[in-house]
Amino acid sequence: MPYACALAALLLSLYFSPATAHSQGPRTADYLGELQLQARQKKLADARIWHLLLKYKKELFGFTSEADGMDFFNSPQGKTDPESELEATLASFFMPLSAVAEGKEHPQCNFAARFKWLNHELAFDRNRLEIQECDRLNRWMQTLAPVGATLVFASYFMNNPASMFGHTLLRIDSRRTGKGNNLINYGANYAAVPDTENGFLYAVKGLIGSFPGRFAIFPYYTKVQEYNNWESRDLWEYELEFTEDQLNTMLLHLWELGGTYFDYYYFQENCSYHVLSLLEIANPDLRLKDSFFFSVIPTDTVKIAMAQEGLVKQTVYRPSVLSQMNDKRLRMDNDEKQILKSMVKGEVTADSPIFENLLPQSQALLLNAYMDYLQYWSMQEKSSNEVKIPRAVLLARSRLPVAGDEDTKITGFSSRPDQGHGTDRFQFGIGHNEREPFLEFAYRPAYHDLMAKDVGYDKNSEIIFMDFKLRYYLESERVRLDQAKLLSITSLNPYDSLFAKPSWRAELAIDTLRDRNCNYCNSFKGTYGRGISYRPDFFSPLLLYTFADLKAEFSDHLKQNFRLGGDAEVGMYFDATENLRIKLAGSYQVFLLGESKRFFTSHLITRYAFSQDLDLRLELNRYDQNNEGILSFNYFF
Repeated sequence: MPYACALAALLLSLYFSPATAHSQGPRTADYLGELQLQARQKKLADARIWHLLLKYKKELFGFTSEADGMDFFNSPQGKTDPESELEATLASFFMPLSAVAEGKEHPQCNFAARFKWLNHELAFDRNRLEIQECDRLNRWMQTLAPVGATLVFASYFMNNPASMFGHTLLRIDSRRTGKGNNLINYGANYAAVPDTENGFLYAVKGLIGSFPGRFAIFPYYTKVQEYNNWESRDLWEYELEFTEDQLNTMLLHLWELGGTYFDYYYFQENCSYHVLSLLEIANPDLRLKDSFFFSVIPTDTVKIAMAQEGLVKQTVYRPSVLSQMNDKRLRMDNDEKQILKSMVKGEVTADSPIFENLLPQSQALLLNAYMDYLQYWSMQEKSSNEVKIPRAVLLARSRLPVAGDEDTKITGFSSRPDQGHGTDRFQFGIGHNEREPFLEFAYRPAYHDLMAKDVGYDKNSEIIFMDFKLRYYLESERVRLDQAKLLSITSLNPYDSLFAKPSWRAELAIDTLRDRNCNYCNSFKGTYGRGISYRPDFFSPLLLYTFADLKAEFSDHLKQNFRLGGDAEVGMYFDATENLRIKLAGSYQVFLLGESKRFFTSHLITRYAFSQDLDLRLELNRYDQNNEGILSFNYFF
């Protein structure tokens, strides 16, 4: 770091004035002088951990802390001046306890991680610097009793803008609980503190940093309840390898962060970014954030952790209640599935002849699945009451001489996020339309489209953010913005007789008016639609869908500068092989207000994946009377 080599001259210089020495006493001033000399002799060469403790990042004109709560700093200039903050921090450690305001903690206790590091570097003489008792901190550490840490990834939840990309948090594993009792450990979570429940406002404010983000400590089972049960999100747990001293440093820093906040940015200073910061505090050699430029996405957090040799000891899959029930349904034959459906409707009970005639194994499977179903719907009410399972169902299950299926390996309804393709994508293609050939270049920072391999992602949804596509037309020798998908979300919820959820999609984009010959002119458009999708079973290679959309387009190349209408689209995705996916779709577009027009569009897209991060795609598109074909390579990183 630029100021590290001069640390000796900067540590204590502000506290050498006679006024300072008088206010703190000659003994204190003398000892500060000795510490200054010691620091000069050591010539501390690496103050990286100081940057981590204060969470600094390099700016164009110096250093600016990412912490936005001023209680995090000892110096009024601490946010932008690390030298003055270091000096003020060291001086604060000499503050007599009598000078601390009632109800406040001594700086040695408030900034325990900084005190630990500076003590290690400068070897404070405990006979000359009074070491304070930190009762609250000690009780907190004794409660946590850390013996390990686990990085937890909660899978995607499309009904909440904050959770569409997944979520990461830390679990503090305790020696008090031991193996197999992780639910009663504690978790550490960083999240925005929103002031709105409006999804659109949440997204906008999250993009511009209008929410404060805070760390919180909580019993881990509360997050399992929220993610695993209420939201039916699978959890992937990555047990980390840290020494006892590294865990101690990380938790002391987490203690420091409890009193401050950060401006929450959806793609930058989010849950994943700050979780990486905590891991770097534990082991500064990891340098986990160095590889990120524009965005830090939860899946990237897991991937970068997995890429560190020896950091992840093991991975555990914790399926949601819904995944547990669907696993049981997969093991049922068609007759059992029909009986379960009748039980849900109330047409069949444990006393019904059709149920009593089943083998005990089938009865146990059905009752277990039915209880999962009841638990799921009870959780949807987000009630603190017990799960509403009728006593008759519990009695019927208890009479069966069949063991539970706790030891049965559960099918993974989500795949490990660290095995997915990169979230950034670069595309290069060559194509031809009705008039001329062209080259196509595209880049997007996030996230996943339905034509990409879905290992590590939700197989029924796509999120595309800031996808810019340029074309160079070879004959007219001009470059044009072909498309800019500012945000495009599609959630295909395949029809399920037990859980009927509509499919939906929304898009904001700049696009070329492809149904008219206006020399590649652009329009700004917005789309929102609802639909139905169908997959024969969860792992079927075929997915059918249909949508009805509302559309609005604005351009000075349109009559009256706009057109409003909609479309009806039907389509399918089919995985011919593990690496070959085909999409076929057709739609009828109708615009009734502004410029009136009706026309058909059709699309045939094939994708062949050479690897998780590289694929080849062939597209044949028709817009009204205009045709085009594109062959492109897509590289994910």
